[in-house]
Amino acid sequence: MGHRRIAACITLLLLLGNPAWAGTALDPTLQQQLLEIFDRYNQAIAAGKVEEALKLRSADSAELMRKDLAGEKQRKEFLAFAKETVPDKLEVLRARLLADGTKASILTIASKTFKAGSKLPGAPPPGTVVRSELTLDFVKEAKGWAYDNQTFGMDPDKIKHCPDEKFEPVEAYDQDHDVSLGGPLARIVFKEDHTLLVLRVVDEENCAFLPSRDTLEKGGFDPNLLEQYAIVEIEAFPHKSDKQKLWVDDLRVVPEE
Repeated sequence: MGHRRIAACITLLLLLGNPAWAGTALDPTLQQQLLEIFDRYNQAIAAGKVEEALKLRSADSAELMRKDLAGEKQRKEFLAFAKETVPDKLEVLRARLLADGTKASILTIASKTFKAGSKLPGAPPPGTVVRSELTLDFVKEAKGWAYDNQTFGMDPDKIKHCPDEKFEPVEAYDQDHDVSLGGPLARIVFKEDHTLLVLRVVDEENCAFLPSRDTLEKGGFDPNLLEQYAIVEIEAFPHKSDKQKLWVDDLRVVPEE
């Protein structure tokens, strides 16, 4: 094992340690309850019942929405847009209970089939199925759980995957230059002589290589910290010809909030 790889392993152990993960898997019953709140919100929007919908939102988000929808014109425009973007289907990828148990987040793939007569600017042709990542956030307040916010992400079918996941020695990488990047782990692959982290940065995946699971464990690091969707930040040497391959020098797992 080359000196760069040994150095990378030592740095990993120093930087990673054993961070305390604040998030835990969401109980299936609570997950269903939260998804039902989101569904009831969408039903109220579809029926044009803005106030009924706002009662299902968190106090902060409802207050902001009331300010933005103070006028009749604003409400009409909001309803027209919101009705067009309500998902037809949600596929849950990951659900977590965060912090002290008062926040929850559900990562999904949302699907929407556009119909004829859509008034949404730039709407695709009728019958087009649009898919995108959708993260739903919920908070627990005095009144109980409430829908807080949503964040749309990429169409999963348009993510640029690594063209080559083959492991290569450090000599294939430019050790005179460092690159810094961070994002969620889409995939982790443990091999006999290395570990592959598929790191997602916006719409592009990067293949980042580091020591084997056995090497990491012998150094005192728990490889289980490298789990799917964990957010990591890395310093790495770029590959000499493949811009989506990296040799990890430093890595930090970012604890969930």
